[in-house]
Amino acid sequence: MSSSNQTSDSILKEDALISVLNIINDLAKGKLTYPPRITKYELARIVAARAKQLAMGAQPLINPQEIGTYDPVDIALEEIRRGLIPFIVVRTLPNGRHIRIKLKDLLDLSRKFDVKL
Repeated sequence: MSSSNQTSDSILKEDALISVLNIINDLAKGKLTYPPRITKYELARIVAARAKQLAMGAQPLINPQEIGTYDPVDIALEEIRRGLIPFIVVRTLPNGRHIRIKLKDLLDLSRKFDVKL
């Protein structure tokens, strides 16, 4: 591995670490009032809801031929991966408040937080 590749890899790791630390600081200061990732239960609920829409005749937001399948679940997962679904996740906090978060924003935070170092 050349020294320029090592340097760029170390810079990427530092940037990832800084972004994770910024998210942790925001959580500690109360700027983010929800965990910065989508839970497996939320993801399952969103996939199921979108797959049901597709099965009932809704137009897919992607071309099913691109992914090579017409299965509603696979199409829904790909739409989520691409950030095309305009859903809103509603979370209930322990104090009873409800927070509404755009799915796209939550996925972006999940990607930042789950960076592999």
